[in-house]
Amino acid sequence: CVAQQPLYTVSDGSISVNVGAMRHSITITQLGLSSPPATDAAGPVKTYLPFLSSLMAAIEVLRGTDVIRGGLITSQVFLTVLIWYQPGVLPNMRVQNLDNGNVYVVQSINNILERNEVLLLQCIGLGLNE
Repeated sequence: CVAQQPLYTVSDGSISVNVGAMRHSITITQLGLSSPPATDAAGPVKTYLPFLSSLMAAIEVLRGTDVIRGGLITSQVFLTVLIWYQPGVLPNMRVQNLDNGNVYVVQSINNILERNEVLLLQCIGLGLNE
């Protein structure tokens, strides 16, 4: 078993990033109004629109579990996504892995050492087991 390198390390106030792990192409999306604007019985139709496109990221799965919701078995995957600092990234935005199409919801954001160099996004992925 080979030990996995950490995504980043902090030493003496400096951040070192494992850039070799940043091999995933992602897009970050945010909820917005559809274009062209549309409405349904509930009002204006909202959809996820690109916020940042074609970013390189490191993705590390922390753990996964199966839960029963509404009688369906659903998988939950908890993971971290490391990207270079981008202003405006917020919780509840979504990360789409362009390599495989997986989509994750951003739960929290850690601006490492508050230095505006690296963001560590704590995400959750949800999906039905088929």
